[in-house]
Amino acid sequence: MLRAEKKIIFVLVALSAFLFCVKASNAEESLPPVLSISPREMNLGSIASGEAAFGLFTLKNMGSGNLSWSVKCPEGWRPPAGTDTSTSLRKKTDYLRVEILSFPLNEQLAEAQHSVEMKLETEDQTLICRKKLSEGAHKEAIKITSEGGNRTIFVTFFLSSVQEEALLNLNPTKLDMGSVLPGRTASRRVTLTNKGKEMLNWSVAVEKSKRDENTAEFKKGRYISFLSDEITEEGAYAVPAHLKEMMELAGRWTDNEGYPSGAEGENTMTLRFSGTGIVLYLLTCPDADSVGLYLDERPVTVGNCSEVIEKRNGELPVAAGLADAAHVLTIVSKDSRVIFEGVKIMGKKISRAPAGSIVIIPTAGTTLTQTNYLQVTFAGGELAPGYYGGNIVFTANNKQTIVELFAEVLPDNITKLTDIYRFSSADDYLYTAKPQEDVAKLGRGNYKKEGIAFRLYAPETPGTTPFYRWYNTWKRAHFYHHEQSGGGKNLQGYVFEGAIGNIATSKLTNSKELYRWYNPSSGRYFYTTDTRAANIKKRGYRFEGIAGYVK
Repeated sequence: MLRAEKKIIFVLVALSAFLFCVKASNAEESLPPVLSISPREMNLGSIASGEAAFGLFTLKNMGSGNLSWSVKCPEGWRPPAGTDTSTSLRKKTDYLRVEILSFPLNEQLAEAQHSVEMKLETEDQTLICRKKLSEGAHKEAIKITSEGGNRTIFVTFFLSSVQEEALLNLNPTKLDMGSVLPGRTASRRVTLTNKGKEMLNWSVAVEKSKRDENTAEFKKGRYISFLSDEITEEGAYAVPAHLKEMMELAGRWTDNEGYPSGAEGENTMTLRFSGTGIVLYLLTCPDADSVGLYLDERPVTVGNCSEVIEKRNGELPVAAGLADAAHVLTIVSKDSRVIFEGVKIMGKKISRAPAGSIVIIPTAGTTLTQTNYLQVTFAGGELAPGYYGGNIVFTANNKQTIVELFAEVLPDNITKLTDIYRFSSADDYLYTAKPQEDVAKLGRGNYKKEGIAFRLYAPETPGTTPFYRWYNTWKRAHFYHHEQSGGGKNLQGYVFEGAIGNIATSKLTNSKELYRWYNPSSGRYFYTTDTRAANIKKRGYRFEGIAGYVK
């Protein structure tokens, strides 16, 4: 009898717990959607005639279920097509990009008004609104309607005169030349434009060392750019080969003109460095509340994100005064669109680059509306291994702007690597270390440059062997293999074109697999270090295995 009573009590307790869970679950599911927007106001700064500026707003569903929202043109603005843009927030987050464009003014008008276009964009929809506005400051209210409540966001901007004086604009404003071997060179490009309406006269020169200057301690921090030209799945960011030992990514990171930005969900960036401090550089910061920083597993509190962009040129000091030792900075990006440009590692002594080691072409010019491209070259020459820096001084309209340059000279006995570029024409892929030597072939075949695909080793590297290339004119297909016999491949119709570099046939330190894919319908091959390669699968390619190991 007692045992039966215990069973009844147990069943009643279990049933109560079950009903409680069901009730809690139903209560959670019954929570209404709640729309949250960050930031609520954004200043786009000064916009001259013929120019544009934009900002990003983050929208999140803080409740449960799906939340749909819509936005219309602000009061007084008219859409050319008369349509609205809306989206469904199934993953509880979305973004609204607001761009303001001021069309060129008609200079014949005595009291000219600006024809202004406001572009409201989501991931897959666009709403265009237009209005005539006078010169000066403006604040526009954009109303957003949703099932989770109605919200209003504000965009402020200043429309400037057509007679705005010449204004120098440089991109980038910091140059990371990477690592250079003695006797070798590294080159980067600087884009120069005129954001004003008058003629811009400019000149550029490398800053000379000052009298009694300690050139061995020119700077005390080294800038490292996150800019990547690695080839991956469309829209995905890939860690550059030279940052593999420093940077590790988890989650989904998107590519924003070569720089990393978190996507939906929780994404983590781990940076390993040695030094006394670290500074982050941000390109955009629409939703800093969704980014967490941890130094050596301890949370770090930083200042206002919008202030970082507007007043500090994107510079965000994270830590200083650390022990000169190994540290780990962890960045957790949750549903955030912050774009990370790079870091500066403090505590590294940077020597001033000797005269003649930095060359800029051209050194002067005039610019009205065109874009000028300047090539900056750093020569390792006979420099001792170490870190080097320099200041490139641009002078325009009696004003000076400095672009900092950073480079590392490696020991001569370090493993030498060769960049392998990928060119494509239809489904044929040409990999080469020397595009300039293949220029005729690239032109005849209408090949398009896709960037650096991977890196091969120098011929003298232990544990490596030549990686050969063949071409079949009839199939218009290239084939690559580390055996000169083709490794069992039927090479009938193929012309041997020699080695493009050396590949490892077994795993070397910090090397990665080079995968080979084959399309049986076209007879063409594709080589990549990307383990996903979803796009290539969709085009009829099948996996054939590992072709070797590369950097």
